[in-house]
Amino acid sequence: MKASGLGGLLTTMSQTLQNIDPASIATTIDASLIAYKSWLCTSAGGQLHQEPGLLWAESSLVNSVLSTNLPQEELSTAIKRIRDHFALRKQNFQWHVGPASQPTNYRDALLAHGLRHDEDEPGMALDLQTLREDIPLASNLTIRPVTNHELLEQWLRVWLFPVPEESVRQIIAAHASLQIDSASPLQFYLGLLDGKPVATVCLFYDGRVAGIHYVVTLQEVRRQGIGGAMTLMAARQAQTNGYRVAVLTASPFGINIYRRLGFREYCTCSTYEWNWQEKP
Repeated sequence: MKASGLGGLLTTMSQTLQNIDPASIATTIDASLIAYKSWLCTSAGGQLHQEPGLLWAESSLVNSVLSTNLPQEELSTAIKRIRDHFALRKQNFQWHVGPASQPTNYRDALLAHGLRHDEDEPGMALDLQTLREDIPLASNLTIRPVTNHELLEQWLRVWLFPVPEESVRQIIAAHASLQIDSASPLQFYLGLLDGKPVATVCLFYDGRVAGIHYVVTLQEVRRQGIGGAMTLMAARQAQTNGYRVAVLTASPFGINIYRRLGFREYCTCSTYEWNWQEKP
């Protein structure tokens, strides 16, 4: 297969992951998520801090510790340092805890430094050659690629609903510097029901697996097969682009859809948050 665009991340079949190894797929899921957040940070003109044992992002799109590999005795100092950094700038941030994070259990340390637990999501993977396509789908849904910033704004408004308008405008502005073309490793897709934007999904190609993100359907049109259609389209598109494995993290709203498509759970990815306006 000939290599194509997508920022150099659509590689040959020999370089993409060819099968799911249960012993290593959890760290692959984690690595895909970290690569996605890292790309968002740098594409938004932010700073990706690469330190011994820590990788953390600081930008208008992503403020987050993405990777942790520290000795237990250094953890508390590192958490306090990152927290104080964002506190000084009056910015919120997140701390990602995935299967590759070390030490293996430091949730209590995050809580002790004022972070709160936000969510746990199962990390899932699918060999795209086993994709199940016989699921109920919305018949009057049109899915189109986002090819300009006008369409991206529509995509963002669906994804963010019902976030207040002031915050929506800030997030739209933060996305203004993103590359929106066929050469980007991040591809957005907008679902329209009778011409109205109602659903979102995006694909991030990291060179090994295809990451599926932000499968969102407006509440008033759920339970019509729209989320399944968006996810199925993304999986098919990843196949078309030469990928064998798709990965994602699942919300409670989407997990049963993903299971029906053939995704299986392999790990848990947790998120902790710190709000500079809340007292420790």
